[in-house]
Amino acid sequence: MDISELEKKILWLNKKLLVKLEEYADLKEKAGKAERDYRTALATKMLSLRVDGTPVTIIPDLARGDKTVADAKLQRDIDDGIADACKESIRGVRASMSSIQSLISTRKEEMKLL
Repeated sequence: MDISELEKKILWLNKKLLVKLEEYADLKEKAGKAERDYRTALATKMLSLRVDGTPVTIIPDLARGDKTVADAKLQRDIDDGIADACKESIRGVRASMSSIQSLISTRKEEMKLL
């Protein structure tokens, strides 16, 4: 690849990075909302069990075993995982950009020697 092709590749990667950064922000917002939903469902169930006279020592286990609470936790974990995968994708794009930038610098230095 010549320098102009490498520079085009850098521009393409930069656009991809901007899209990924925006996607990551959206995914983190979704993960935050899922965390809120989980904590709210858990607190509601724990309070409900307490009002029903359930012994305090088993309330956390029973609350976390509730289907609604468990489903909210599952969604939270899925959303966190998707956000983490996007973050890793961003790291990969940045690494690619860095390696291409190094390659461009090397090519420019080689041209100076000719």
